[in-house]
Amino acid sequence: MTSQDSFEDKIFELKKAWEDFIKTGKINKSVVRPIVANSWKRCRSRGLDPYSKKDLYILNDQEIKALLERNRQLINISESILKLINKMIQGSGFRVDLIDKDGYFIKSYCDEELLKKSIKLGSIIGANRSESMAGTNSMAITLLTGEPIQITGPEHYNILNHSWTCSAAAIKGSFGNIIGAVNITGDYTLMHKHTLGMVVSIANTIESEIKTKEKIYQLDVSNKFFKTLIEYLDDGLIVIDDQGIITNINQIAENILGQKKSIIGVQISKLIETNFYFFNLLNQRKEYIEKHVVITKDITKEKIPCLLSAKLINDYQGQSKGAVILLKEMKKVHRLVGNIIGANPRYCFSDVIGNNAKLIKTINLAKVASVSSCKILIQGESGTGKEIFAQAIHNNSPRKNKPFLAINCGAIPRDLVESELLGYESGAFTGAKKEGKPGKFELAEGGTLFLDEIESMPLEAQPKLLRVLESNQLMRVGGNKFMPFDVRIISSSNEDLFSLSKKGKFREDLYYRLNTVTIKIPPLRERKDDIPILIKHFYDRLKNNVDCEIEIDREVLELFYKYDWPGNVRELENEMERLILLSDNNKIMADLISENITQFKKNHPKIDEKNQSFSFIEIEKGALLKTLKDVNGNISKASKRLGIDRSTIYRKMKKYNIEK
Repeated sequence: MTSQDSFEDKIFELKKAWEDFIKTGKINKSVVRPIVANSWKRCRSRGLDPYSKKDLYILNDQEIKALLERNRQLINISESILKLINKMIQGSGFRVDLIDKDGYFIKSYCDEELLKKSIKLGSIIGANRSESMAGTNSMAITLLTGEPIQITGPEHYNILNHSWTCSAAAIKGSFGNIIGAVNITGDYTLMHKHTLGMVVSIANTIESEIKTKEKIYQLDVSNKFFKTLIEYLDDGLIVIDDQGIITNINQIAENILGQKKSIIGVQISKLIETNFYFFNLLNQRKEYIEKHVVITKDITKEKIPCLLSAKLINDYQGQSKGAVILLKEMKKVHRLVGNIIGANPRYCFSDVIGNNAKLIKTINLAKVASVSSCKILIQGESGTGKEIFAQAIHNNSPRKNKPFLAINCGAIPRDLVESELLGYESGAFTGAKKEGKPGKFELAEGGTLFLDEIESMPLEAQPKLLRVLESNQLMRVGGNKFMPFDVRIISSSNEDLFSLSKKGKFREDLYYRLNTVTIKIPPLRERKDDIPILIKHFYDRLKNNVDCEIEIDREVLELFYKYDWPGNVRELENEMERLILLSDNNKIMADLISENITQFKKNHPKIDEKNQSFSFIEIEKGALLKTLKDVNGNISKASKRLGIDRSTIYRKMKKYNIEK
């Protein structure tokens, strides 16, 4: 018996087994493979008609367009491979198909004659070959199991396909998920086991191509991510290879180096004069963390102090392939430190309480000066709120998000003034830190430095401060290089600095350098009309400590008006806190006031002693009336002067029956 006779006998047996199953539902296990038998059973349970001559389920044009777009990547990757296979089998009577994961034809290659036959059977783009639609076939089973399979003749569930043999293998993605299948179909008489091996090879080739494309895509994404990351960094980043050649650099590093053209491919030692660092890094495998270096810009020759950190890049065998270098400008470090250790500038101009004409004029001048970077001298007696003004100026300036550092010039030992302001280098003097220390000018970089009680600065230190302010450069104590800085200077004095300069107690040239704009804060004795507003303000702030409304004796109020307040607003605040704390029966009487004010009363016996009290509500009403009168009923101006919003003013006007 020939092999052909044996094949025909096998087909005959399969045909008979298929007919028996269709009639009885029984499987001839000696003839039908288990994988085919299980598929037949599933088809039968679904109620599929094995004699159906209906076309396969086919998508409409719009659905086909969406199908092809959805599988665009699989089609593009597979196309060149399938075209090559089609050339190899041209004229053999076989068709090559590409199927998506849901069983839809998305690409087919075959001879013209076979194409016509395939169209009659509905095997066209958009037709579905899943088991639930077309019954048992190689494409359906391989999509279900993931295993390659060859289905021949009567093994197909539908009788229309009994004249075909088909071999299919699944195409899997990077994570092992089935994304489609490749199939070769022809007349069953052409069936050969080698066809299945060919299909498996095609599927493997497509899978390899997919993985290669995905690797390329991932590398591209990683490269873009890396480039985005290095540009997003706030520090300069340089990548070098194992020979010290620059392979990547971000814009900040280019700016630090002062380069106008691309320096990719340039030896790093030609740009940064720290050869021993790079020699140790690449040859001794010594990494660095925040080593202080000074970089000279290529064009301007400007010196840029930086912190240099370097980390080796190793391959999978642990061999160095280069390094990543970070350059952090010292001025940025100092600015960050300044933000952390600096004073918290919480005050704004709205925190300056009062509507006295002199005070309002002073506030307006300070607002105008705040928006520039000019040097400001604030003069006023102790307790008038000089630091409040300094913080308000800073918070109203373009530097509001930068450091605000305050230093009391009267509290620094005479021999430490220079090192506190300018900083010092390692070993500058006995007791100096070995790593050196930045001064307040460096720490305030980009922000504001408030020199409080400037009149207390020793005369011998004043020339150095003058030189720094004139040049906008500083040199640390014990240093040998100048460093530029960008700091706004606000100074304050309890005394008339001009008079002190004329008496030789303060350098005249420094005085003129400090007072581009002079702001003089009026003492409380010159704005006693603000006392009711201040009393109400302090009461509102302190009333959390009391349960009910407190009244104030007229004699106390009159004493407040007549008293000169040498401690100014600070003294009034302390007095109010004390009186509210000690008040009995919710009344503040004259016998509770401080001894210094009592002594003032004894020296002024003509003060009226009518036994009449004022509640804080009356004081508030009086303050509101006076403010509205001063601003001619302008609610917006009254809101700014009183430091409360417009809706609150309207509510209080209604409460006190005040007409605009």
